Amino acid sequence: MFKLKDIFKVAVVGAAGYFGGQLAGPTGKKIGTALGKSLMSRGSGGSGGSQQYAVRAPNLSRFGNMPSYPSGAARSDMIPGSGKIVDGITMNAMWENRLNRYLLRRKALSEKTVVKV
Repeated sequence: MFKLKDIFKVAVVGAAGYFGGQLAGPTGKKIGTALGKSLMSRGSGGSGGSQQYAVRAPNLSRFGNMPSYPSGAARSDMIPGSGKIVDGITMNAMWENRLNRYLLRRKALSEKTVVKV
């Protein structure tokens, strides 16, 4: 019984040999075929053995006594007053206030003042 991967492997190896032969003659055909076989083999190209990649849990002990916090327990106040629960209207007012402060600072920095000495 033919498997699709075997047919594909033979086709790739044959194509690599054909194009190698077209580019560099008989020597190119040998090199192309060898390259095609090595690319289509299961083994790794490097240090022997065909080991598969094993997924392991990360080693967190190298980070020392770094504190960890549960999800949703952030420790910084990105929004002033974010520690308390607010409704949508109050949240909108807080963001509008931040936007207005930003725009005023931007306007003040962009104005050019001429100083005569």
